[in-house]
Amino acid sequence: MIKALFKKKTLEKKLFDKKSQQEIAGFVIIVVLVSVVGLLFLSLILGRGESKLENNAEISYLLGASMYYTTECAVNFIPQYQNLEDLTKLCYNRGKCLNDVDSCRILNETFKKIIKDSLFVSPDSSNKAYILNIYYKEENSNSPDEEILKIEELKFEDCSSRIGGIESRNFRNGNIEFELEVCKG
Repeated sequence: MIKALFKKKTLEKKLFDKKSQQEIAGFVIIVVLVSVVGLLFLSLILGRGESKLENNAEISYLLGASMYYTTECAVNFIPQYQNLEDLTKLCYNRGKCLNDVDSCRILNETFKKIIKDSLFVSPDSSNKAYILNIYYKEENSNSPDEEILKIEELKFEDCSSRIGGIESRNFRNGNIEFELEVCKG
């Protein structure tokens, strides 16, 4: 009888030890899961410092379509007005329009108008600011890019995201690159 009672207590102790081990293992799993979730949350909060530039089809299409926009700059005779692509090349060559106006000035004004009318950039809209950078990049060369025109409207502050697009046009031994970046609020 004492032997049976001793076996019963030993069996109960083993069952109790197994339950304790299971509870400890469960507790460890919960602690690990909470730690992983906490680290993910922390990385999301801290990782928001600089918003990444996201390539946007709408911006790329806008740049591509704007190349065919007819400007107010005629070179040889009126009504042979330049489109934006040709006007950009004329600006790169420091050319003037027929009415003796600087081609880069017309390029600047025309791009500002197109972007303003298309993207509705203002501090109160979803598009807070933009930067348009136009430059010549020589193919197979280590020489730095030659800036043709840079337009910055408003400030890139508190952007929830940044979207952008690029259009490239062949010119001489390289390309003229049109890069537009927009700050979304």
